[in-house]
Parts: sequence; C-alpha cells; structure tokens
Amino acid sequence: MKPKILLFVTLLAIGVSCRKEPNYDQLTYQQVVATDRDLGAVFSDYSTYFISDSVSVVATNPNDTILTGALALQLVNAIKTNMNTRGYTFVARNANPHLALRLTVIKDITRTAVCGGWWDGWWGYYPPWYWGYPGYGYYYPWCTSYTYTIGTSTLYIFDLKNAGANHNLRALWGATMFGAFSTTNNQTNADLTTTAINQAFAQSTYIKK
Repeated sequence: MKPKILLFVTLLAIGVSCRKEPNYDQLTYQQVVATDRDLGAVFSDYSTYFISDSVSVVATNPNDTILTGALALQLVNAIKTNMNTRGYTFVARNANPHLALRLTVIKDITRTAVCGGWWDGWWGYYPPWYWGYPGYGYYYPWCTSYTYTIGTSTLYIFDLKNAGANHNLRALWGATMFGAFSTTNNQTNADLTTTAINQAFAQSTYIKK
C-alpha cells in the first residue's frame, strides 16, 4: 500500500508542476467594476428617476467637460434600460423624480477620493447645479477611498425624495468602472462602458422597486 501511495503523490506532484500557469497579465486588461451602497437604503421606497442625456467628463482640458450625442445616449440608455427593468420609471427633471442618476467619465487625469466632502474639495465631480439641481449638495453615508485612474467611469444614484429643506443629495449607491473608457476609440469606450454599466447593475440585485 505504501508504494502505491508514494507513486500517487509523485504523479500528483508531476501533474501540478506541469500545469500551465494562467496568464495573470490578462487581468490588467479586464474591466473591474466596484459597487457600494448605503446599507440603510430601501430601494423599493422609490418609484421614479431622472438622468440627464449628457455625461460629465473630468479632464485636464477645461473645455472638455461634457459628452453629448450618440455615444452619450448609448450610455444613458443602458442605464435607463437597467432602471426600467428593475421597475423604476423615468420622468422629467421637473416631475419631482425620487432618484437622480449621474454618470461621469474621468478622461485623462488621476485623482484620489477619500471619505467625506465628495464635492466640496473633491477631485472635480460636478456640483448638482451643473446637471439641474441648484442649491443641492452631496452626502455619502459610506466611507470609501479610491484612486481614479485614466478611463474610469463612475455612476451614482442620489436620493431626491428625501433631500429635505437642506437639499442634501444622499448617495444611495455608487459604481466605479475602472478602465471602461481607456482606449483611443470613442465607440469602443462607449461599448466597454455599456458592458460595465450592465455589470454594475447585475452585481447589485438589491436595486429594484
């Protein structure tokens, strides 16, 4: 019995040593989608939402601040499809939506975000008046630290229903899509970001009416 055991162990060792190593370098070319949420949020309490048909761009060029047209609509429509599938209804901004969504692309800079003050003094995320909510400020109930590199996209869901008199936009959910907008081809970037948006919702099954 012992010789058989020894032979088995020897063959196992040979098999392991001959096993092809995975190509870990491929991981650097794959999108990484990280999501976070306010654990106190009850997503079934909300029914309607609004999202602009443009996408914010954070870049070194001060004139490169917004993405419009067909590519922006592709991304916005991907978000709408996911929200509609989860039971929410898109309404106009002046129809008192319960939720507001905002998509941002970090084009050619690298910044780091930490806990608190995610607009006042943060890395350049557009204030609420930029996309239709003057007098509002941001509030993030969770604590996160990320380094946002070139080509990262971010998507957030804010609570308009309970903003209150102080107009504090509480972030209920956030998705960071690393490397989703990192090629030199805008259509490829839009396709990658669309895939990342779908993945962000796929791993956030709690977002539903």
